[in-house]
Order: sequence, then C-alpha cells, then structure tokens
Amino acid sequence: MKNIGIVCEGPTDFIILQAVVDTITGERNNFYPLQPEPDVIGRYENGWKGVWKWCIDHAAIKKQFMNSIQPALDLLIIQMDGDVSRKEKPAHCSCDPTVCPDRESLNPLYCNTITCPVTLPCNRHSAPVTGYIDHLKSLISSKLIDTDDTCIVVPCDSLEAWIVAAYDGPENVESIEDPWKQVILRGAPYHDVRIPRQKKSAKVFREFAPVVCRNWQQVTRLCQSARDFEQTIRSFT
Repeated sequence: MKNIGIVCEGPTDFIILQAVVDTITGERNNFYPLQPEPDVIGRYENGWKGVWKWCIDHAAIKKQFMNSIQPALDLLIIQMDGDVSRKEKPAHCSCDPTVCPDRESLNPLYCNTITCPVTLPCNRHSAPVTGYIDHLKSLISSKLIDTDDTCIVVPCDSLEAWIVAAYDGPENVESIEDPWKQVILRGAPYHDVRIPRQKKSAKVFREFAPVVCRNWQQVTRLCQSARDFEQTIRSFT
C-alpha cells in the first residue's frame, strides 16, 4: 500500500486515476487530492492552468511538502491532458521555435500580448500523441524542477480517451480530438450510462471507472499514454 498524492485537471480525472493505479498495483492505496482541492475553491483554478501553477508554487518545496503530509507521500502523480499541447498557445512559449521578446520576463499564463508569435501546431510538437506527450512531460518537468518520486501522465487527447478505449476500442482513439464531445456525448446514453445535462460529474465517472479497470489491458493496447502510465507506476511500486 502506497500513499499517493494526485495533481490533476479536475475531480473526474482523480476518480479514474486512483482506480487505475489500484488496478495496476493490485492493492488499495491511499490517495490524496492535492489539485484541484476537494472543495474546488482553493488557490488554483481547475484545468491545466491550475496544474501548471501548482507545479511552479511547489517546485522549491516538493520534497518537504510530500513529507509534511501524514503519512508522508510515497509518490506524486501529475496529470495534464494532451489537448493542452494541441490548442493552448501559452504551453508552447518555451518551445525552441518560438521567438518572443517577452519570453524571459513574462509568465505565459498572464501574458496578454496581442501579436503572440506562437503558432499552432508547434513544428516541434505537432505529432499527435507522441509530440503532445513529450511536450507536456517536458513542460511539467521544467516547472517542477525535481521529478523524483513523481509520475507525469499525459492522456491523449484527454483522459476520456481511456474511457472510450475501454468501452469501444477504436484503434485511433488517442487521435480523436475531444473524445468527450465527439464520442461519449453522442451516445444517449453512453453504454447505459446516463449523463445528466451532458456534464461531467463524479457520479458518471464512478460508473466509468470499473469498466476502464476491467478492460485496462485493452486500454493499454490502444493508448500509448496508458502504457507509459502503467510502466511508470510499476517502476515505483
């Protein structure tokens, strides 16, 4: 049994990640939702920007922070969806092809430059899946500085791709842009799971989680990000 802290884009991601980790390790671990905070009204906003800000603020104190929680954390999981690399300009401000006079002086998250030099897709990270994963893992690592006892996971195009892979198994599942809208919401309901008001909710994702775990081998076969995640978790546990 491990004590695991999770920094992720939203509460629904936390539900899937903790279920999958228990499936990989074959035991029930203790999980702590670090970001977003349980009441979702903490210092950081939901989504990828909240993950970025958390990493920056905890970079210098990560080890002390992990030890300050009782019991101390054995592992930190940080999740950011691949669609950030696909569609968010601020994530590419530090990429080599980007030439910007404000690069060293402005935090990309707070930059309002009208004539932004970033073009999407970024030439260096334009390859779907592999490019997105490499880009965001490098981005998070650069902000966090110390990645000891840290697992960075980048589901592509989002963590919902793992859900679609578990239920439907399309070979190109990680190349589907916004699988929540393009696949899951197109069902009415989606494989007998009703989605009230077409919104993500903890209740809905708790129904998805057992199927993802039961079909985890299929998910890892179809999703490089899931294979990477499993390999990293196994290396720690």
